[in-house]
Parts: sequence; structure tokens; C-alpha cells
Amino acid sequence: MAEAFAPQALQERITLSELGKQWINDPLMNQDVWSLLELGYSQEECRINGHYHLYFHKFSLPWLKRLTQLTIKASVRERYSLGRIIHRVGCLNHLDSFLCNYGYTQPQSLTEALLHQFISEINSGNRQNAIAYALNLWKEEQWLEIAFTPIKLKKKSPKIETIPEEVLYQIYEKFDLFPPTLERLFRLQLVLGCRIGEILTMPRHSLKQEGDKWFLLRWVEKRKHWRFVQIHPLVAELVQEQQRFLDAQFGRDSEFDKLFCTVYTHHQSIPWADRELDTTLFYKPQTITRLRISNWLINFREVADLKDKHGNRFKLTSHMFRRTKASIMAHCEVEDEYIAAVLGHGSLDMLPHYRQRSLIRLEKEANLKGYVDMYGRVTSFKPRKTRYEKLANLLKVSIPLGECHRPTMLGDCQHRYACLSCPHHRITPEDKSQLEADVNCLQQDLIQAQKNGQERRVTEIANLLALIKNRFDGLSELQNLQEQKNHG
Repeated sequence: MAEAFAPQALQERITLSELGKQWINDPLMNQDVWSLLELGYSQEECRINGHYHLYFHKFSLPWLKRLTQLTIKASVRERYSLGRIIHRVGCLNHLDSFLCNYGYTQPQSLTEALLHQFISEINSGNRQNAIAYALNLWKEEQWLEIAFTPIKLKKKSPKIETIPEEVLYQIYEKFDLFPPTLERLFRLQLVLGCRIGEILTMPRHSLKQEGDKWFLLRWVEKRKHWRFVQIHPLVAELVQEQQRFLDAQFGRDSEFDKLFCTVYTHHQSIPWADRELDTTLFYKPQTITRLRISNWLINFREVADLKDKHGNRFKLTSHMFRRTKASIMAHCEVEDEYIAAVLGHGSLDMLPHYRQRSLIRLEKEANLKGYVDMYGRVTSFKPRKTRYEKLANLLKVSIPLGECHRPTMLGDCQHRYACLSCPHHRITPEDKSQLEADVNCLQQDLIQAQKNGQERRVTEIANLLALIKNRFDGLSELQNLQEQKNHG
């Protein structure tokens, strides 16, 4: 390995893969300051997040500094978000300080117990995720291998951070305390349920009309793609109003291509908080940053004197507009799958953060015919016949083991292992005996395959057994929910 990477005495502990050797020879590895623009992140991403560089000069341990740089190179290659990149550098920098404070300066001293101690100090979940990613990468690339099993952190009940109805009323009453461009920004975020970053990156010319229908182009951050979403004509008017403002402010031929620009004032107070105060607003053809958005909201909630029904000061954040959109949809009995689609989520896992009804969903399902899917998750996905009477017959098919919820409109099933490896498959407690019989047969097949040296078949059977184990775990969870309900 390269001598610059670690002292000779540590070469048996830290090695470099071919990829590592390629990266270690990169001139960037000898620099303590990396330009995010040169790493491939756009000017807009850097401006919105308020970071243009990554800094490595605070690392005291040369070997950990090199591993951190290699980790960031891999993260950039995999196109992780800028926020995640910055977090990983910060976490590994904190690990460097932690090891130095306790006198553990050699890679040999980096043990699982020590890592768990570091993780438990503060922000356990975020630290564990960053450490787990780094260790998996180091092991896969054969840079440094450390036995590490992430601990099961106690999950707190998601905090429902939506805007209460009485506070939302106050916001609407005092929206005009904002400069008009920011008022339009927050109104648009509330009606679309977008992340603030998605609003800030929205193109200036994002509207299109097809007949009497209007569509808006928006970036879906989690899915990394652009899509047109249908909007109400009044929302289209809001966007057009903002477009006319930009035309008047910077000219129709301006190269500024975002829908919202930077707005600021030399005064610390919110413009128009005092109608007699003549406050001058300044606009720049630049994307407004997250920090400036946060500052405007802090000033707004103070000047508007936002209070909940208990008289407590309400601390408004931009993400609450998004969560409130989800809460309003939930109140109107919109299905989880539709809410996830509107919010741009890839799964339903985040919904408990947006509404109370999802927090108690499992308990409600235990009273119904609870299902377990291929991942061992308790679910009760069943189409509502009152709304989708015809579709309901297509989405549920009885099979020898459980039920298939795969729409027949998708065509013939292409899954190699049919039901067991299919995400549309569901089982109930009544299917447990059949699963147990399948396990016995598979275990006998496994023994025979091992004797015959059929490696591929051994792998296939091991995967099937793992899928069945997931279902057993889910059935146990479902049974516990039902027992808690019966004894509750």
C-alpha cells in the first residue's frame, strides 16, 4: 500500500484495493479543502445548502483522515445528497476527536465496543448510520475490516409536527407580513406538500397547459427525477404571478432560471410588520438559501406572535408546511399510498411523521384480517370496495399459500420463485402450518444440495428460508398486536 496512507507498521491492518489505489493517487487526496463544485455538485445545490467546500484539516489521525477522504469519494460516486456528504465528514471528524481524547490513536484500537460508545454519546441514530455506511464500505473495498453489528436503537414515537388549525389561521391572517415573493413561496409549498429544497430548485418556466388543465414541473428529491403534477388553476395563477414578478424585476431575458430569488432587507425586522416603517427590499437573481428561509420564518413567527390554543409560542419551520399538507389529506381520509405519492416518498415508512392515524394503524389492522408481506411487515392492504369496486376484484387472488395482491393488469407473473419472493404476496396466521411444512421440505432439499455440491441451489434455498423467516417474524408481531388488543 502507499506509504502516505499509513505507517509501515499498520500495513497489515490497512490495505488498499485497486479502487483505493486509483483514488489515493488522485491529487485531491493531498488537499485539505475540496471544492464541492469540482466534485460534481451544482452551484444551486451548494448555495441552497450553504456549503461550497469540504474541510479535512481538523483530522489528527492520518489513517482516519485518508479513510474519510476515500469514504467521501465513494459517496460522491454514488451521488449521495450534499447534506449526507457533509454529515459523514462531520461524523468521522467527531470520531477522530473522540479517539484522540481517549488515547486510541492506532487503527488496531478501533473496536466494536469503542464504536458503540462513540455512537451512544449523542445523536445515536444519525451517528450509527454514518458509521455503518463507512465500515461496510471499508470492508467491501478491503481497506479496513472491523466487526460491527449495529445495535437496535429504541425508536421514539414520531413527533407529529404539523401546524395546528388555530395557528394555520393566524398564518393566513398575517401572510402579508412576508414580502409577496416569499408569501407565494410558502403558499405554494403548503398546497404542493414539497420539501423546501424542491421549491427552491423549481424552474422559472415550470408551467404547462393541456386543454383546460394545468401542470407544474417539480423535482422529487428522494426519487431523483423531474415530473409534471396537475395543479388547480388558482395555483397556476400563483405561479404566473411569481413569473410576472421576475420578469418585472430582472427582465424577461434574464438568465436567472429559478422560480424564487433571494430577497433581503437591511433591517432585522419583517417588512410591513410596522405599516408606518418604510422598509426597502432588495432582490438578487440568485436562489435563496435554506438559512435565509429559516431566518425569515424566525422573524415572522416572532412578529406575527404565533401561539397555539394553550397560549404557547409556536415555532414555525418550513417543513411544517409540508407536514400540514399531509395532515390535511389524512383528515380528508386520503389513502396512505396516495399521500406518499403526493409527498414523493418511495415507501409508507415516513407517514407516521405526518399524521397520528398512521401511528395507530397496526393496532387497527390487528382487529381486521391482518396480513404479513415478504419483508415481515404487518399490513392490511385491501382496496376499498366503496371506491374501487371493480379494481378490488383485480387486486386480490386466492392462492394455495395466502393471498396475491398483484394487479392482474400487470400481466403474467415473472417472479422466479413466485409467491415467496413477490412483494405482492400476503399471508395470515392461518397459513403458518403450511409455511412450517415448506420449511421442512426446504431444509431436506438443502441437505441434499449440499451433499451434491450444488452451490447455486444452496444459495436459492437459503434465500427462500430467509424470506420465510421474515414472514414468521411478521406473524409473531401480528399475534402480539392481537393479544395486546384482546387484553387491552
